[in-house]
Amino acid sequence: MTSSLRPSVSLKQLFPSAQFVGADDIVCRACDSHPESPMQEWVFAAGVTPWTQPDCDVVTAINHGAVGILTEQLLPSAVPQCIVPDVRDAYAKLAIATADQPCDRILMIGVVGTHGKTSAALTIASMIKQIGKSVAYHSSLGGSDGKHSGMACEANADAMELAEWLRASVENGTPAAVVELTDEMLRSHACQGLEFDALVFTSLRKNQRCDTLQTRCVENAMVGLLDQLKSHGVVVYNADDARLNRWVARHSPEAIAYGLDAVADVSGRRMRSAPGEQSIMVQAGKCIAPITSMLLGDHNARHMLAAAAVGYSFGLELFETTRGIERLQRIPGRMQRVMTDTPYQIYVDAADQADRLAVALHSLSRHGTPITCVAEVPDAATPEQLAAYGRVLERAAGRIILTQSRRSVRFGQKAVWQVLDGCEYPASVQIVPNRKSAIELALRQAKAGEAVLLCGWGNGNWTNDQDSKPMNDYEVAMELASQVVHAPITVAEAASLPGLRIYPGRAA
Repeated sequence: MTSSLRPSVSLKQLFPSAQFVGADDIVCRACDSHPESPMQEWVFAAGVTPWTQPDCDVVTAINHGAVGILTEQLLPSAVPQCIVPDVRDAYAKLAIATADQPCDRILMIGVVGTHGKTSAALTIASMIKQIGKSVAYHSSLGGSDGKHSGMACEANADAMELAEWLRASVENGTPAAVVELTDEMLRSHACQGLEFDALVFTSLRKNQRCDTLQTRCVENAMVGLLDQLKSHGVVVYNADDARLNRWVARHSPEAIAYGLDAVADVSGRRMRSAPGEQSIMVQAGKCIAPITSMLLGDHNARHMLAAAAVGYSFGLELFETTRGIERLQRIPGRMQRVMTDTPYQIYVDAADQADRLAVALHSLSRHGTPITCVAEVPDAATPEQLAAYGRVLERAAGRIILTQSRRSVRFGQKAVWQVLDGCEYPASVQIVPNRKSAIELALRQAKAGEAVLLCGWGNGNWTNDQDSKPMNDYEVAMELASQVVHAPITVAEAASLPGLRIYPGRAA
């Protein structure tokens, strides 16, 4: 949609308490936080990003045709200015307004929390697509505007990107949109202009990279999101999360609870769990229905219940919602099974933190299945976090192969040692910096009935020193598994498998 086809927006009407300098009002058809915008009749939002220089950007924006400035402070400018208390909030609301208020014409579901946002959002989207035949979704694994799938979506998408995605979704006739509200979006206020029919809260427990202060920031953002619920809006929350239960009790929103273990409006009971599959019985009100899925683990079972609870809140039939949930049988890089002919199972997971690794390993080992784990050494982690990663590996995995693809061998040594500090028997850990070689070693070592978990990268691409071509765990596992099936390991090769490898370092 070009600027001439967009609705005219009066900043005086949109921000009645704002102060105007140089004019009584500013009317525009577009806005942008980048000073070199190619749009017409647009307003420049100054200071949205903290590392810019607003006074210099204003000059650039005026030279590119800006008709007004949205700012928190008076700036030297030849065009009118609208001064607001918080420019990030105002920019988000203006972006939605120039997109012709798409939230008024589409069913909006937001997913927020410290864990499980992506998987829950995709599960809800699958449920809605089964019923509505079309759905728009925006997640860190990709998105869709209801017409085009596989769209690249940034976890730190700004307000304009979200507004344009919603505008396109409405134009495509999509009945509903599901958006994963990442921590970056909450911090940047990118979702401030959105209005929701339902907000799904997945978890408030701390993770390895989310300390108490960060968790409180998420809690505070959740309080603000309650004001963005539509008049009929509802909160759907995980009743199995103790901290989230306390938060709901404290703020008392109109809420529907879901859970596996706690008493909830939409509850689940574990029915059967086999290698590669699990079944739960869902109860919503007086209705019950089974769900069978290849998504393993209690955490994925709760995501299915979240989708069922969203359907329940909208008054949908339970048998319809469960059919939509069962459509989703894999999530890229989230306990994703690699479909091969090997006598053992291979899974890919993004677990790069101790708590997430524990969840993934528990999902596979609950039946006593031996696990060979190819684990990427976490990046940007403290020594304590790395040691915790090693402790989880040693307790839950039968064989451990550490890889280091994010750094060179020279600079990755220290992080490897810190992971080994958490192991009681570090000599049992195999260290193979080349990830492709590590995966091949794991597949050759694995026996019938075991499981191989490739964790730390998920669906992300990596390279090694021998091959600069980007690779991912799923593709490499598919390629190597076919070779292993046709060329099993020999006795001589088994005798030469490496044990603990000590890096010589620069001194050697």
